[in-house]
Amino acid sequence: MTSIHQLQTKIEELESELQSFKQQLNTYKVSTLAKASVGDTLEDGSIVLQKSNGHALLVAPKSTEVSASWSKEFSDVFAKLKEQGFNRSQWFIPTIDQLQLAYQLIPQEFSSALYWSSTECSATNAYGVCFTNGGTCNGSKTNALCVRACRCVTY
Repeated sequence: MTSIHQLQTKIEELESELQSFKQQLNTYKVSTLAKASVGDTLEDGSIVLQKSNGHALLVAPKSTEVSASWSKEFSDVFAKLKEQGFNRSQWFIPTIDQLQLAYQLIPQEFSSALYWSSTECSATNAYGVCFTNGGTCNGSKTNALCVRACRCVTY
């Protein structure tokens, strides 16, 4: 007959093993872009958004996301990229179409929030995408929304 202590010990062992498996799963990274598919996370934390004819569109890791008012520079985003070891000159703020593509293909990689695009609609407003429903909006550039950078690479 198995004692309560033995069962508790076995449960603790299984929980520890499960935690180890979860860590392995969370640290899984695709080693090369050539092998990666849309939605895969690369070694640097970038996420593949699109691949075609040796070119890829990547989304910056979630850890580089910031909340900011709209601007042509988005200096907070690029400072965060630099802080995390990325070459800021390789990155840009996505257009409205690129953000909508991200919503269609990898919405799980974004917060359920509004994201600024680089697309302006007037001197005082710019377009954003809602990652709750994929809708677009135009809002006052003074509003603080989420911002995430992208980059294009050749492989």
